[in-house]
Amino acid sequence: MMSRKTGDAICTWKYLGQFKKLGVCAVVVLFLWYSMVPTPSMVPIWDLQDEKEEDLSGKIVIFAATNFFSAPFTNSNFQECNLNLREISSFPFPRRQEIPYVMVAYESPYNAKLETYKDFFNWTMSYRIDSDVFAPYGGLLRNSELVKVNYAKIWRSKTKGTLWLVSNNNVNNKRKKIVEKLIENGMKVDLYGKVYNREPDNCPRDGAQEGCDERFQSPYKFVIAFENSNCKDYVTEKFWRKAEQYKMVPIVMSRKIYKDLGIPDNMYIAVDDFKTLKEFVEFIENLTSNEKEYMKYHKWREEFRIAEANQEIFGFCDLCQKLMDFQNRTIPKKSYSSLIAWHNEENCDNSFVDRYL
Repeated sequence: MMSRKTGDAICTWKYLGQFKKLGVCAVVVLFLWYSMVPTPSMVPIWDLQDEKEEDLSGKIVIFAATNFFSAPFTNSNFQECNLNLREISSFPFPRRQEIPYVMVAYESPYNAKLETYKDFFNWTMSYRIDSDVFAPYGGLLRNSELVKVNYAKIWRSKTKGTLWLVSNNNVNNKRKKIVEKLIENGMKVDLYGKVYNREPDNCPRDGAQEGCDERFQSPYKFVIAFENSNCKDYVTEKFWRKAEQYKMVPIVMSRKIYKDLGIPDNMYIAVDDFKTLKEFVEFIENLTSNEKEYMKYHKWREEFRIAEANQEIFGFCDLCQKLMDFQNRTIPKKSYSSLIAWHNEENCDNSFVDRYL
């Protein structure tokens, strides 16, 4: 059994096991028990004022039928109990109307190839706002009052320019080509990761010393936070964690994706705001040496703080609430005639990249 508090939510789950990886994670909801304080609506910005505790008791079990990114749910909201795979696979699971099946997808449509699964799944759970259960990689918590930010301390700590850490070059949005074009136009970028076969000194990916990542990344003013796909609502931990933990200003490809999520405009810099890459490089160069202008991109810290980039917390707390509503028959039954129709590449747009290449 495991309980965790995030924001104003406390959730308790019991993990029953997992089957082999299917590419996306399917959650089968059986009966259940849990206790929780319901979360606010899971949009990227939460107001935590007027917190109220409410006693919601029921009997619900959330069963994770597949691995999560090729690994079991350990050291997370789920915790294994005394059941093994052989025992789990022998469980009879006849479809019953009171048992919702939930398709969980944390990857973009390019990397989550779905079958049709006609009328098999009842709910979707993903980073997309229009999911039945919204499970973002991160979000903003609104402070109860404005927080004093030590801008001078942040500026003093920023002794380097732009960082790009990238481990995967098998992507569809040509992000590596754009970065190379930026460098051709005079932008100074420190390149690290598997793609460039380069690790920071004394900070290897495996076996790094405690605090190594922070010492390595925190001195940078900017981080290139290009996702592997330019898709609707697809903003991962590379954006949230860099901005919060290392106080870097993320550089992203397209403003629309972040604006649609309600993320403040002054939290990031978007390449597609500029007519040419040359204009973008000149803008970054000016910010690098201009304390007053650069610190405007940290102004949001007075009003917000970033929630831990842990989609299990956000998503499963929301799922608990939805299950309670379903159990109480306050939401209608539904199913998806085709998952492909909902989660497909038509929700992505990489075309704007070509104008810069």
